[in-house]
Amino acid sequence: MANFFSTRATKGLLNVGEIYCPKNGEFPSFKEAAGTAYLNNFVKNVPEDDFNSLSLVLAIFSFLPNFLLVWIINLCTNAQNSPSDGLLYSNLRQLNLGLRGLCYSIYYSEFTNPNYKGKKALDVLDYKLNRVTE
Repeated sequence: MANFFSTRATKGLLNVGEIYCPKNGEFPSFKEAAGTAYLNNFVKNVPEDDFNSLSLVLAIFSFLPNFLLVWIINLCTNAQNSPSDGLLYSNLRQLNLGLRGLCYSIYYSEFTNPNYKGKKALDVLDYKLNRVTE
């Protein structure tokens, strides 16, 4: 079965993406440029249990105020430096890896928001993708 994000989960991802990839100089903000229209293509082969957990977390994040979401993301990021292997820190590290990976994959991909007309993140970096097909 294919995975599809709900509208709430997509909104939660946009909120999280704004924390990981805010507007900075020439770089566009995550909400401006991220290709969330292609989001379901990125996750179609994710195991169903993992996808359902991620989707639930993102849907919950869509309801949180920004200051609380920033606090949670900071907790997740700081868990990377903790030597603890306890249940809390290991889950925070996994959440950080999943959220950061998904946000960066969308932000730095060639698939941007179809309505965005500005300079893309890859253009700011002056990086060109070279896809070889046989």
